Amino acid sequence: MKNLKNLFFAFIGIAVLITSCKDDPAPTPEPIAPETITGNLTANKTLTADRVWVLNGYVRVMSGATLTVEPGTVVRGDKASKAALIVERGGKLIANGTAAKPIVFTSNQPVGQRAIGDWSGVILCGNAPINQAGGTAQYEGGILGADVALYGGGTTPNPADNSGILTYVRIEYAGLAIQQDREINSLTMAGVGSGTVIENVQVSFGGDDGFEWFGGTVNCKNLIAYRCTDDDFDFEFGYVGRIQYAISIKDPNVFDASASGASNGIECDNGGTVNDNPANKPVLSNFTFIGPGASANAKHNSGVIFRKGTRFILRNSIIVDHLKAGFELATVEAGDRLNLGESEFKNNLVFNAVTAFKVSTAGTSFTSDAALETFALLAANNNTKLASLAAAGITSATMINPNLTLTSNSPAKTGASFTGLTGFETVTYRGAMDTNNWTSVWANFDPQNAIY
Repeated sequence: MKNLKNLFFAFIGIAVLITSCKDDPAPTPEPIAPETITGNLTANKTLTADRVWVLNGYVRVMSGATLTVEPGTVVRGDKASKAALIVERGGKLIANGTAAKPIVFTSNQPVGQRAIGDWSGVILCGNAPINQAGGTAQYEGGILGADVALYGGGTTPNPADNSGILTYVRIEYAGLAIQQDREINSLTMAGVGSGTVIENVQVSFGGDDGFEWFGGTVNCKNLIAYRCTDDDFDFEFGYVGRIQYAISIKDPNVFDASASGASNGIECDNGGTVNDNPANKPVLSNFTFIGPGASANAKHNSGVIFRKGTRFILRNSIIVDHLKAGFELATVEAGDRLNLGESEFKNNLVFNAVTAFKVSTAGTSFTSDAALETFALLAANNNTKLASLAAAGITSATMINPNLTLTSNSPAKTGASFTGLTGFETVTYRGAMDTNNWTSVWANFDPQNAIY
């Protein structure tokens, strides 16, 4: 009997011990300290989401190496060293995030102290065609250093070249001037080929252009340029890719203050001369451009501006509330190519309080703003001049917490056309979205207060 009692109390003691162990909270793991990356990456490397990674100086992914960034990873750019991530020709960046776990490249400054130009940005270099002599060039004439950021495939370019994947990626507070009129953008694609995937990418508070393409053939989808300093989408050196669904939102107090600066939604040139070949011909559909309004700083300019000998196709888009014009032709040659049908501006909705259509250099094709407006409003071109910003029927075009879905009575709900175009999703609406707000969940319109 005594042994049974002892056994009973032993079981009770074990039960109490087990219960007390269950009640003890699990120890909190120590946070993993940020890890700094510097120099040239010559072997494959993965940035994991369990820590923050800090770029210091120019971090280069060299030919043959792949830098993989896990979904949900935060990568910060060091301010003092003007950090940049440069993917050289033959290297790859695999930043394949998800809507629930976007990848964030941002400033290394604390919450509340982040600012435009805190770090340099991301540069992708590829072997696709460009229209520069010999088929190759160096980013901004080599200001980043000897052999840094060479791009273009030379005499044997590869249009299908693959520089990696960027999906569900945010790039914040990047882009700065290295020298006057020589800048790094938030995201630069230099000679990048169509094997590269660029989808669901937001750039915010960029210190120069939001997105810039120097030649190449890469196709893109679902892009956001938010409150950037210079142009939101900049094309030159023979870019010939497709882009569908893109957003430009301008801040009236954020602008290019340089002597030659003027902030646009699109700036599209060609190269050093009007005759550089192959000529630029971006093929663009379903953009929404929200300008800075009539009270913006005078350095703000047009919704879209086409210059030099560029060709272009811009369809099915909304261009509203820019300071000086909605659609601007800046050179005789750009106007001639539009008039001859080598370029297209069709099925777009345009509003500007000053002038919707502007010719800044008159030529034989377009002698005045009125002549361009008459051409744009021809039935064959199917463009519409709106009476106000509100007439576009956008749910909320405010700079803070924008919602660019269309109201039920929006004129942009219909009128899109993809006749003669290939490689696009065929939709009926004009602008970047109809009722599905594809920016929700992964995009961030208040990165200053984000805790990373």
